[in-house]
Formats: sequence, structure tokens, C-alpha cells
Amino acid sequence: FPSHDKVFEVFKNGDLIDQEAASRDYQRLFEETVLKMNFKAFCQISILGSANYTPFMRLTAADRRSIVEAILDINIFSTMNTLLKGKIAKAKEDLTDIEGQLIVAKQKITLHQRYLEERSKDTKGREQEYIDSMKESESAIQVLTGEVSSIREKIGNLLSSTEERDNTTKAITDMAVIHRQLRSKIKSVAIDLEFYEKNDTCPTCSQKIDESFREDTLSAKRKKVESLQEAIVEIEKSVDIAQSRMASIEETMREIRELETQAVEKETSIRGLMRSVDKTRRSLEDLSKQSDEDASKNTAELDTLKGEADEMGREREILIDDQFHYGIAANLLKDSGIKGRIIKHYIPIINRTINRYLSQMSLFVNFTLDEEFNETLKSRHRDTFTYASFSEGEKKKIDLALLFAWRTIASMKNSVSTNLLIMDEILDGSLDDTAVEAFLDILKGFDRTVNVFVISHKPKELLESKFERHMQFVKRNNFSRTV
Repeated sequence: FPSHDKVFEVFKNGDLIDQEAASRDYQRLFEETVLKMNFKAFCQISILGSANYTPFMRLTAADRRSIVEAILDINIFSTMNTLLKGKIAKAKEDLTDIEGQLIVAKQKITLHQRYLEERSKDTKGREQEYIDSMKESESAIQVLTGEVSSIREKIGNLLSSTEERDNTTKAITDMAVIHRQLRSKIKSVAIDLEFYEKNDTCPTCSQKIDESFREDTLSAKRKKVESLQEAIVEIEKSVDIAQSRMASIEETMREIRELETQAVEKETSIRGLMRSVDKTRRSLEDLSKQSDEDASKNTAELDTLKGEADEMGREREILIDDQFHYGIAANLLKDSGIKGRIIKHYIPIINRTINRYLSQMSLFVNFTLDEEFNETLKSRHRDTFTYASFSEGEKKKIDLALLFAWRTIASMKNSVSTNLLIMDEILDGSLDDTAVEAFLDILKGFDRTVNVFVISHKPKELLESKFERHMQFVKRNNFSRTV
């Protein structure tokens, strides 16, 4: 391929593994399924050279911790901590959400209870209005009934005083007949009286009327007229008395009619009030029935709201309990928690292993890593040094000691297993002959299954006796080819 092309393909048993859409995801797949470690850990355990390599001593504290956690197979706790942080954030978000919902639910309950109280108060007020209206109507009915009874009693009493009306009317009629008869008789007698006063001879027989007879007849006629007139006067007096009585009776009858009208009006009012009471009673019954139905429905809704609030309360308690346990887990998953205890256990082993490899390469210093992966370098005289104060050759020895130590610890822990070790230009640098011999002795002590590649630009003659197999590359037309 041309030099500007970048090809990254992973094959398993001759078959290309499906490539991810992004090369970064494909690399992560390669690290997790093939290398079983991340790129930084791979560079510290399997590669030592100048290109794309940062010695452990030049890494940040966070990168140092990441590599040691991978070697000790405790990065699972970091993964767990990352997942736990997500759970804690989710639980916090859920708790905030459920508390907000709980506040809203409680407000709904309060508003619903207030609504029920106001509805009940309004219903009771309307019921009382109906009751008061019925009492007022019934009281009015009672008063009107009493008034009607009083009127009817008065009418009865008045009617008893008009029982002679018919007789009085008949008497007046009879006396009018008698009066007419008396008048007629007076006229007849007056005619006879006039005849005897003006005539002394009978017009029929022309005989002279006896004077004594005529006087006696006139006297008798005059008495008869007087008697009839007296009778008429008496009749007229009786008529006047009867008519006066009749007028009194008529006045009583008018009063009775007025009282009857009043009684009828009051009885009509009573019937209207009774209908109003019946209507109000039905309205009260309907209101009571509707109130009971609404109360049952609203109580059910309130119970539902309370049930939802109780459920939210239980969910809140669960989330609070989860947060408590997440807090405990977070403390355990902190760098100072479980990982700290494991690292504290392995730090002495790591330090002993590093110092053993330093001794093998004749660098007699006391190398110590603390639990925060800060190094301390002391000489035999207990003088303190820094990594930067050493020569390049001594730095290379420290880097090699660390690489071999990490491989040894990984093998002990059975966490990161690799049969590959690549040394790029290690022998071409600043190592002295003694260090090179010590380095080669360490390589010879590796298991035969470990594939060690030492890349060097030194002549083949100088290294031929040091290794069992050799591969030579030359660059032609910008491509490296085997010879």
C-alpha cells in the first residue's frame, strides 16, 4: 500500500472481524478482545522503545494508577465506579423527579380536599336553604290554615245569623201582597164612601136612600177605611222592619262573601305553598342523592391521589435507600477504598520486584512507590534522588526494571497475559555493556512461550551470538522488506 494509506484490520483464524463504523471503536474492540488491556498498559508491559512510548516515570499520577489497576486487574472497580456514578446521577435525577411529583401530588390532594370541603359546605348551605324554605312555607301554611279555620268559623257564625233570610224575604213578599190588597180594599171602600157622600138616591132603583142608613153606612165605611189604613201602617212598619232586617242580612252575606273570598285566596296560597314544599323536598332529596354520589366519586378520586402519593413516597424511600447504598458503594469504589487496600497489599511486592530487577542490572538504589504512585529513589547512603537526576543509561535501567516488574506482577496476578515483548533500539541507546549483559540474562530467563523481538541497528556480527534467530530488514523505495 502507499505510505499515506492507513490500514487496520483484525483477523481471527483467517477471517476478518467485522469492522466498526469508527476506527476508535474498532481499536477498542481490538484492545478488549485481543490484547485484553488498553493501549497504555500494553506499551508499559509489551513495548519498550523510543517511538510512541512514554516511560512509566514520565506518566501522570492518573495514568500510572490506570496502568497499575489494569495490571492488578482492579480496573473493574473503576468501571464499576463509572457505572455507579451513572446510577447515582440517575438516582439523584429520579429522586428529584419523584420529589417534584410528590410535591405536585400533595398539592393536588390539598386542593382536592379543599374542593371537597367547599363542596360539602356549599351543599350543606343549599340543604339548609331548602330546609329553611320548607320550614318557612310550613309555618306559613300553619298560619294560613289557622286563619282559614278562623274565617270558616266566622262564616259559620255569620251564616247562622242569616238563616231567617228566606222567611224574611217571604214575609216581605206576603206583606207586599197584603199591602196591595189593603190598598185595593181602601179604594173600594173609598168608592162606596164617595157614593154615599155624594148620592142620597140609589142610581139603580132611583129610590131615596135612608139618611140614617146613609149615615150609618158612611160611618161604617169611614171606620173601615181607618181600620184598613191602620192595617196598612202596621204592614208598612212590619215591611220596614223586615227590610231593615233583610238589609242587615244582605250586609252579613256581603261580609260572608268577602270572607269566603279571603278563605279561598288563603286556601289557594296554602296549596301553592304545599306544592312549593313538595318541590323543595324533592330538590332536597335530589341534592342529597347527588351529594352522596359526588362525595363517593370525589372520595374515590382523593383515595386514588393519596394512593399515588403513597406509592411515590415508597418510591422516594427506595431511591433514598438506594442513594444510601450507592454512597456506601461509592466510598468502597474510591481510590482509597477497595482499590486502595488491594494496591496497599501489592505495593511492597511491586517495590521488591522493581528493586530486584534494578539490582540485576547493577543499579543499586532503593526504588519505592507509595500508594499514590509517587516514587522515592534513595542511594545506599540514603540520599534522595529524582528520576530526572539520573543519567540516560540509568533511566533506561529504571524503565526496564519497571517493564519487567509489571510483567512479573501481571503474571503473578494472572490479570494481563501476553506472550509478546518488543524492545525497540534498547541495545542501541545508552546502556553500558554490563547493563546489556544483565538485560540479556533477564530475557533468557523468560518462558519459551514468550516471543521477544529486539530491534537494533547494530551490526549483525555483534548480536548474532546473543540471539537464536535473526530477521534483517532493508528499506527500498520507502518500504521495509526482509532480506
